[in-house]
Amino acid sequence: MEESISLYLNLRSKQIVRVLAGIGPFRCLFLISIAAILFYAFTKVTSVWVLSVCYLLMLWLYHNSRKDKGFLSLQVHGIKGLFTAEYLLLGLPFIISGIIAANYISLPVIILIAVVMPWIHPVRFHSIVLPIPLLCSGDLLYRRMFRKQVPLYAVLLFLSFMGVLHDNINLCKVCLILWGAIQGTAYMVTPPKHELSVYNSFGMYQLILVKSGLRNIFITMFPLIVLILVLRHDTEAILFCLVLFSSTLLYQWNMGMARFSFETQTVMGIYWLLFPLPLFLVSIITPVVLILYLALNIGLTLSVKKKYKHIWN
Repeated sequence: MEESISLYLNLRSKQIVRVLAGIGPFRCLFLISIAAILFYAFTKVTSVWVLSVCYLLMLWLYHNSRKDKGFLSLQVHGIKGLFTAEYLLLGLPFIISGIIAANYISLPVIILIAVVMPWIHPVRFHSIVLPIPLLCSGDLLYRRMFRKQVPLYAVLLFLSFMGVLHDNINLCKVCLILWGAIQGTAYMVTPPKHELSVYNSFGMYQLILVKSGLRNIFITMFPLIVLILVLRHDTEAILFCLVLFSSTLLYQWNMGMARFSFETQTVMGIYWLLFPLPLFLVSIITPVVLILYLALNIGLTLSVKKKYKHIWN
């Protein structure tokens, strides 16, 4: 059994090294910094249950999602003992932070969780596909984004409604801006090379992108805009809604074109943080920036058209 645990931990250590080498040194430093901050925070925790609950949640998510149980059960005798040893190692940061914080009562609870967790059967979740008849049926990326963000959308609607009840238009505006920023993330997916070939021309893709953007943005923003106009229906509120709608359309159009300009998801994310998202936020405050945003979109569109013109030749 000890030999099996040693071989398994050696394999796990090689996998961790391979993953860290794949994500790069800068992101490794970032993750290590977050881990160090969390460890320092745990050393200040004196509550009996905080460490135990955090460890329980982390360990359950890991145990519930792992896919190697069937394989290991065929290769190793006493697989539950193997899992217990691994989970105790994962609990070492919690145990050490508990000792530093003199939170000794939580230590046996953490050990008990590590011993009991291998006996818990995984829970399988089944997602329910929500019908969205109003959204554009041809824009699958937007529909997927909306299904994933339905809980957040409901929270933003609730907060906007509370803003109306408490005469707080700024809360309604913030919710509308947040939803506008989230919509552009629907196109943060680098496509396969042949995706544009399903369209008869580049102009057809452009037309579908703009038409679906107009429809989807209007339908999802309409309830939030109505709540703002119920609270304030003066010229300033109407102008804010028009500017935000225009900025969101340009933002989504930009992301829909930019996804064909980059090879990796990481570069796409960096571009999103540096250009489309800041321009979206600045154009809401200064509507003149919409002209610059439009010019950027036209230049990006011409660049993508030139890059993929061989598809229709």
